[in-house]
Amino acid sequence: MAKNFLKKTLGLFSFTLGTTLVTSSIVACGISLDSLMNRIVDPNVFKDTYSFNITSWNTAHTMQAEDQRVLSNVFDTLLKTDEYGRIYGSLVESTYGQSKHSNDDKYSYVGDTNDNKTEWTYKIRNEAKWSDHNGVIQRDVLPSDIITAAKYALVSANGSDVSSLWTSFIVGAAEINAQIDKESKESKESKESKKSSEEIVERIFKDYINNNKFGIIANDEEKTVTFKLVKSAPYFESLLTYSVFSPIIEAYSGVITDYTKTWYNGAFLPKEVNPNGKIILQKNKDYPLKDNVNIETIEYSYLEGSSSSRTRTLFESGSTTGFNISADDLKGWKTYIGDDYENPIFDGAYTTKSADSAASFLIFYNFYNWNMNDASNPTEQKIAESASKLLQSKDVRAFLSTTFDRSKFVRYFSKTIDEVGEPSKMLRNTFTGTEVAGFEGKDYTKFVSDVYDNKTGTTPPTDDSYSLQDGKDVFLDNSQKLYGKSRNELMDSINQFISKNELVKNKDGKVKLSFLLSPSGSVSTNPYVNYMIKTFNSIENNPIYVESTTPVSTDEYVTKAQSGKFDLFISGWSPDYKDPSSFLETQFLGGAYSNYNGNTKLFKKKGETKSNLTKAISVDDYEIAFSATNNDNSSAAKDLLEAWINYTNKTSDIDANITEEQERYKNFAEQEYSFFYETFIGLPLYTRAMPITWTVSNLIPYSKSYEAFGTAQYSYYGAKISQKLWTREQINDFMKTFNQNKKEVDADWTTHREGIVHWL
Repeated sequence: MAKNFLKKTLGLFSFTLGTTLVTSSIVACGISLDSLMNRIVDPNVFKDTYSFNITSWNTAHTMQAEDQRVLSNVFDTLLKTDEYGRIYGSLVESTYGQSKHSNDDKYSYVGDTNDNKTEWTYKIRNEAKWSDHNGVIQRDVLPSDIITAAKYALVSANGSDVSSLWTSFIVGAAEINAQIDKESKESKESKESKKSSEEIVERIFKDYINNNKFGIIANDEEKTVTFKLVKSAPYFESLLTYSVFSPIIEAYSGVITDYTKTWYNGAFLPKEVNPNGKIILQKNKDYPLKDNVNIETIEYSYLEGSSSSRTRTLFESGSTTGFNISADDLKGWKTYIGDDYENPIFDGAYTTKSADSAASFLIFYNFYNWNMNDASNPTEQKIAESASKLLQSKDVRAFLSTTFDRSKFVRYFSKTIDEVGEPSKMLRNTFTGTEVAGFEGKDYTKFVSDVYDNKTGTTPPTDDSYSLQDGKDVFLDNSQKLYGKSRNELMDSINQFISKNELVKNKDGKVKLSFLLSPSGSVSTNPYVNYMIKTFNSIENNPIYVESTTPVSTDEYVTKAQSGKFDLFISGWSPDYKDPSSFLETQFLGGAYSNYNGNTKLFKKKGETKSNLTKAISVDDYEIAFSATNNDNSSAAKDLLEAWINYTNKTSDIDANITEEQERYKNFAEQEYSFFYETFIGLPLYTRAMPITWTVSNLIPYSKSYEAFGTAQYSYYGAKISQKLWTREQINDFMKTFNQNKKEVDADWTTHREGIVHWL
C-alpha cells in the first residue's frame, strides 16, 4: 500500500478519555505480574487504541495505515492472508482457480490466471452482501462494484491514494486517467459547454469498456471479474490483499467522512464512531465467513500522543487487550524482559513474526525546497535555493550519506538491546525491507548485499549474516570504499562547489540544510535525531551545517512536509505487494515520493504530464528548473536528472520484461544499489521491527495474519482471545505445533484447510 508513515493531523484530546487513561495509569502502578497472569478477560471483546481520526470511509480514496486499522475490519478485500502467510479468497471463492486447473497439482493461485500472468479471473462469493451500518442488507456485492472503484480512483481531482496502482497495473487505466484529466480541464476552461465530472467519467468509461480497452471485465450475472494487466505480474494476488481494487458502492460520493453514508461488506460493522473518542465495531451477522469470526466487539479508544509506556500501562489496567514491549519504555523493559533479551522475565510474553520488518525508513534529500518560492521572505528564498543547489552535487550527497552516524538516532528504538561500541541493531542498509521477496530461501536484501560485495570488493561474512544485514553500518566513514574519495577529499570538493556556485553561507561560513522534524517527537525521537545532527555538525572543517526545524503544530508539520519545505526529511514505506518493485517504483522520477525528493519540481516534463508506460523517458523530455555547476563545469542538475532517468528506465524495464524471480531480483538489486550507494539520492535509515518483538497479549498468537503486505495485519477476522494469558509452557507447545504446520503449508498450500470456512 502507498503507506506513508507521516503523522496525520491530531485532533483535540478528549478530556473524558484523558481522565480515564490517567486513572488507568495510576491503577496500573500497583499491579503485579502474577495478577496479570491470573486476570480473566472477556474473550469476545478486543480492546485497542487509535491516535488519528479516520480520514475517509472510502477504500478507493485512502490507503493510510491508520485508517486501515478500522477499515480492514468493516470492508472486505478480494483476497487475504492467513496465519501462515498463505493467500486465500475473502470476497472471492478460494478454490476458483484450482477448479479451473484440476489437472495441475502444483497450481497455487486463488484465481484463474494465464501462463504469462497478465490475466486473472475470480468469482465473487454468492453470499457476499452490502449492509448499512445498522446491519440491514442492501444488495449483493457485484463485480461491477470494482469498476465503480475505478471511476473514483482514476479521477485525479479526487486525490485518491490508490490511483497510481490502478495506472501501473490495469490495462487502459492510465489512458482513462489522462483523458478524464484532459476533458475535465477543457470543460472547466470552456465558455460555451460545461460538462459535469460525472458525465465525463461515465462517457469515457463506457467507451473503454464497450471497446474492450479497459482491463476490468465484470460479469455481474456470473459473478466473475477479470483483471487484464499491462505487465506480467506473478505476484498480483498479493496486491489484491489490499483494498486498492476492492469494490465500492458509489463513485461520486467523495471522500466520505460520515460512516453512516456508505455500506459495508466486512467481518464487522461500525456501531459507534466518535472522533477523538470511542470507535466500536460489532460482528457482522451476515458476513459470509462469520463462522471464523471469533470476536463479537472491537473497541478503539482515542489516545493522543501515544507512547510505549502508556500502551503498557493501559494493558496493565485492563483498558487494552495487549501491547508490544518496546525498548523506549525502560521501566516496562526492565519489568517484563530484564537483562536477557531472548529470555524475558515475564512468563506470558510471546514473539511472532513482525509486519514491521518489511517497512523501511530513510532520509530524503529534497532537491527543491519549496521555501525558495516564498516571495515574502527573500532571505529564506536564497537560503533554500542554495541548499537545493548544494544537494545537486553527488559529492555532497556522498558526504552526507557517509558521515551521518545513523546509530545516534536509531538507538532511540534499540538502546536496550544494543552492544556498547556497536551500531544500532535496527539500522537498515537497503530500502526494500526484509521478507518482502525471496528466491529459494534467499531474501531479496541478500541480492542487494551481493552487489555491494561485488562492487566494493568485500569478502562476504562466513557465518549466516551478510554485509547489508540490519544492524550493520556500511555507510559511516566508508566514502573511500563506496565512492573512491576520502572524507577530506569530499570536503575540499564541496568547498570548491560552494565557491563556484556562490552559495549562501551562514555567519560561520557554512551552507545550511534544514532537517524537518515532527512536533510529536519533541520528547522522544527528536533529541536522538538532534544528537545525530550535532555529531555531524561537529566534524572538523565541515562546510555544511544541518539545522533541525520543528513546527509548533502537527498541522504545520504536515503542510511543510507535503509541500516540500525542507532539505532533509525522514519517512517510511511498507510493501504494497510481494515484490521489490513495490519499493523501487516509489523513487521513480515522478514516483510516489516526488513531494519529498522534489524531483518533479526540479525536473518538469515537457508537454503531457502523464507517463507513457511503453516509452522510456530521456533528458530531452524534461526542463530543468535551475542548476548548479559542477567543478568540471558540467551541469549538476543534468547529471542528477540522467541518474534518475537511468534508474527509472532500467527498473521499469526489469519490471516489465523479467519475470523469472532469481534474475528479476538480481537486476532489481543492481538498481537499488546504484540509487543509494552510487548516486546517493537518499539514505536508508532504520526498521521499526526489533530483531525479536515481544508481545504481552490475550490475543492468541497466530490466530490472525502478520503479513506486511495487504491489510490483513490490521484485521481481526479469525483472531481469538484467551481469557487468561498463556504461560511460557503453553506458548512453547503451541509454537512447536504451529511451526510444524507452517512447514507443511509451505510445502503444500492445500494442507491445514480442513473445516475453515474461507477454504470451503
